[in-house]
Amino acid sequence: MTTSDDELSAARLAFPVGDRVRGTISAIPMGPGRAGVLVDLGQPPQGWVDVLHLPDDPPDWPSVGKTGLFEVLQHRPGQVRLFPLDARMRGRRTRFSRWSGEEWAAITRRFPEGTLVVGTVTNVFPGNREYTVTFDDCWSAVEYDDTAPSVGWTGPFQVTRLLEWTHRILLRPAT
Repeated sequence: MTTSDDELSAARLAFPVGDRVRGTISAIPMGPGRAGVLVDLGQPPQGWVDVLHLPDDPPDWPSVGKTGLFEVLQHRPGQVRLFPLDARMRGRRTRFSRWSGEEWAAITRRFPEGTLVVGTVTNVFPGNREYTVTFDDCWSAVEYDDTAPSVGWTGPFQVTRLLEWTHRILLRPAT
């Protein structure tokens, strides 16, 4: 395992996908309205909120020093991708999910935690050791540590979490 792989594994342990974390805006590296904001999570790695999740009007962006709650979306080498849970840190039109509240409620009834589904691997992303799985008109990103599955592989997965804020289903390979 490389140092980058070790850092990615450590970030996953410290900040699991779907967890809510408190952080403080530490920098706006490209300036408001451009790329996003860095978030100090109290330990490495840094958090990052993409411009797509921030207010449309740059003066409405959270300022350096602003503290808030975030949902962990994803891990990248040296970075934890975050979604702001504080509505004042998000754009008015920010909608993370493709599902309405009613549609999400139906999905949570259909796929409660522990449910087994049959999914197909559609993409593999070696840079952050993830792959996407499609199943029953849904999809999920799945993290891996050792060997990535091949695109097209179909097999059993278990629903491990249903994320209310971002309307995401988390899966892991079923054993």
